[in-house]
Amino acid sequence: MKISAGLPTGVSASLFDSVKRRRRLEALLSGLLEERGFAEVLLPILDYFEPYRPLLQERLLKQLYRFVDRDGQLLALRGDFTPMLARLLAPHLDDLKLPLRLYYRGDVVRHQPLRPGRMREYSQLGAELLGGDPDEADVAMLTLFLDLLLAARGEESGGGDDAALRVVLGFAGALDEALLATAGDGAAGELALRIASRDRRAAGRARLTEVVERGYPSDLSVLGGAAEAVTDLLALRDRLAETYEARSVQVEVDLAEFAAAALDPRVGVSAGPRGYYDGLMFAAYAPGTALALGVGGRYDKVFRSLSGDCSAVGFSFGLDLLTELGDVGA
Repeated sequence: MKISAGLPTGVSASLFDSVKRRRRLEALLSGLLEERGFAEVLLPILDYFEPYRPLLQERLLKQLYRFVDRDGQLLALRGDFTPMLARLLAPHLDDLKLPLRLYYRGDVVRHQPLRPGRMREYSQLGAELLGGDPDEADVAMLTLFLDLLLAARGEESGGGDDAALRVVLGFAGALDEALLATAGDGAAGELALRIASRDRRAAGRARLTEVVERGYPSDLSVLGGAAEAVTDLLALRDRLAETYEARSVQVEVDLAEFAAAALDPRVGVSAGPRGYYDGLMFAAYAPGTALALGVGGRYDKVFRSLSGDCSAVGFSFGLDLLTELGDVGA
């Protein structure tokens, strides 16, 4: 049961059975992460605001709840675990033994538009892998992401395409060259947003209709320098499909899903999930839903912006949505 009467918009209280289900899920996922060598970290709910200016885009900075404390310091409520963890670890990379496997759980608070299923305060559980071979780390974390999804759902809940979890793969900047070649510096950003919103007319004018309809063009050469990376992504999709299709997970490549996650500054937009990914990106959806159960990807540039040299890939789940996916332990 959730109670929201008398509370600020976008927050609620959970009581009774809903709390028991959440705690069972947390215990299950935490146990699986620790079995795979991940150590839990506890991060504060408050931090200074200024360190996040170089880490987050303006859109994400505006989502942070900010206030001035009694000493005149500008503080922010925790809106995301990953940038906080990166800013704390970056100065100490030389003293840490890499690769480092970490996980976290707790609430985040963001001032974001409300829609069905989306709150302003919600619980996350996520994991990060810092260091190691980037390609191996990408595959390892994506596989872990899928395994945790299946554990949360309960293997016995699978069965048939209608019940399949949908996992979408892409990577940041995959459409940048194609967008710039079609729309030029001035309009590439707007075109990226239209493709991300599945605007077929705009995609047709840009000769990118297939990206909206099937996720990627049949002629990968239109992607320019990104063609090789998409070829590798399709191969990864095929490998994962062999393992997970029988377990009711549909894995697909969909560049439109992440069209707004641009890397080229001339595109002028990076509004994809989290907004700081710079490589592989992925998201998972329950059957018939539009809100992501979890998202993840590579974010090396976060450490570079902090003068750190570290490869990094991670993911996070929304525990509220994930709890609804399966009654764990019932």
